[in-house]
Amino acid sequence: MKTNRLILFITLLSLFVGTSCKKMPQHIGDSLQPNSSYIKVAFTGDYNIESEVERIDSLSTKSATLSLLGNLYDPHFGQSDLSFYTQLGLTSNDMQFGEGAVTDSIVLQVIYAGFYGDTLTPLTVHVYEVLEDMDADTNQTYYSNTSFEFGNELANYTFLPKPKTFSNIDDDTLNSAVLRIPIDIAFGERLILDEDDALTSNSRFMDYFKGLYLDCEIPAGRGSICYFNMLHTKSYLRIYYHNDYDTTFYDFNVSDKYVRFNHFEHNYNTAQSPIIFDDTLNNPYLFVQSTAGVRSRLKFPNIAQWAQDLNTNVLINEAKLILSGANGLINGVNNDTAMFSAPIQLVVAKAKSDGSYSIMPDQLVGTDYFGGYYDPETDQIWFRISEYVQDLILAGPDAENYGIYVYTYSGSFNAKRWIFHGPDSPDTTKAVRLEIIYSQIDD
Repeated sequence: MKTNRLILFITLLSLFVGTSCKKMPQHIGDSLQPNSSYIKVAFTGDYNIESEVERIDSLSTKSATLSLLGNLYDPHFGQSDLSFYTQLGLTSNDMQFGEGAVTDSIVLQVIYAGFYGDTLTPLTVHVYEVLEDMDADTNQTYYSNTSFEFGNELANYTFLPKPKTFSNIDDDTLNSAVLRIPIDIAFGERLILDEDDALTSNSRFMDYFKGLYLDCEIPAGRGSICYFNMLHTKSYLRIYYHNDYDTTFYDFNVSDKYVRFNHFEHNYNTAQSPIIFDDTLNNPYLFVQSTAGVRSRLKFPNIAQWAQDLNTNVLINEAKLILSGANGLINGVNNDTAMFSAPIQLVVAKAKSDGSYSIMPDQLVGTDYFGGYYDPETDQIWFRISEYVQDLILAGPDAENYGIYVYTYSGSFNAKRWIFHGPDSPDTTKAVRLEIIYSQIDD
């Protein structure tokens, strides 16, 4: 199941619509009814809200904004191994190293763009040469579970992530943090030997050298995920060399026209407090995780019957879904929200029978109306799903209802997770709830 492109569409569409709307309605039907006619009701746990946690099969990560690298242990989500593939290209055609050329050193330099986890734990990165062709065709999609054969280890380097330490190196004056990975000098010697075949054009170089794969070992401690901007002008593979006349360098770089994608692997069995998946009967807590991790499904099986039992037409003025963060001990294990901070934004989508989804009708109104943003003061995220609830009522009690999915935002390049109270929460004041304001309309 490739449940991937629509999340990007949903988030981009929400940003577009949110900036276009100047006036955001607070309640559907406000202009139809006086405030005195509003009636409030809340749907919470028990039989009112059903839930479950599901694994996400895969996610499109081709040309993701950031490249993710690292290995992170989370006592609730287990071990996560995030790696990436990328092609490299020439910065000039017909490159010549010159007479008597000898490689002095090679460095892969990448620009930090953030991190997640414990940067006090050293990481060991391996850099490999990709052995299969990667297709840059615009119609080719690469998913988070896509793999290519690789070999020829070019680097084995242990480093302490320093994503906030600015660097000034060689000819570069950077106001950025960088990671510089020493590459096996034999790679440079190979290029010098084969320069006539490999360096005459970009296409010939990519036939000769397919690309790089970067992956990290499981660390001794908790570990972290590093975000890198591979399209930054100072992200490159640089060969330092000298010939009979000069000492200089040559850069290979990454372009948005080349293949670049993230690869994600999660092992939930290693968690100290493992997630129970696909359980619709008992969910004191619910979970979401980006990087093709997990999503939560919510269903409201009794709303249509409730409306029918009122024996009148029901107009939904507002339906607000409220999610409250879970802190402290969860299933006996501490949820470290300082280390694993909440995502800035979540996304909800309408579930379909085959596990795919479609955009929520309320999202078309705009992001200020729709919601989805984390509030650190209340430790909550809310969504207005008024039109969705109205549609459930109009469809009737016998209509199929597959619920809604809750995801993290920007899951292809943003390593975040969140635990929130489910319908069976031990703290009933924080259990997931749907607050409805409605009016009764008589024909």
